[in-house]
Amino acid sequence: MPETLIVALQIAFVGISLVFISILMFWLIISLLVKATAERDAEPVVVVVAHDEAEQERKRRAVATAVALALALTETKPRVLPTLPTPIVSAWQAVMRSSILDKRGPVR
Repeated sequence: MPETLIVALQIAFVGISLVFISILMFWLIISLLVKATAERDAEPVVVVVAHDEAEQERKRRAVATAVALALALTETKPRVLPTLPTPIVSAWQAVMRSSILDKRGPVR
């Protein structure tokens, strides 16, 4: 192999290696920052399950309300905005006519 090709391959290998090393360094830094800034709970979370009928009734009503709201939202049709009437003269025509009037002066 020619010597210039070997040097070019070595340079490419060093460049690719530097890219992957920098990606790994960023990954390590980000993972350390995530671990350092993570919130830690001092107290364990206790889940209390209520089995009384009043709580059950409130849950049923909440579910029924959510279903009714979802059905009401799916039945509404999107509002279509009315289209504006087309102008008698387009913007391009108005500009061209005003430039002609500027050149000739007003019509008498």
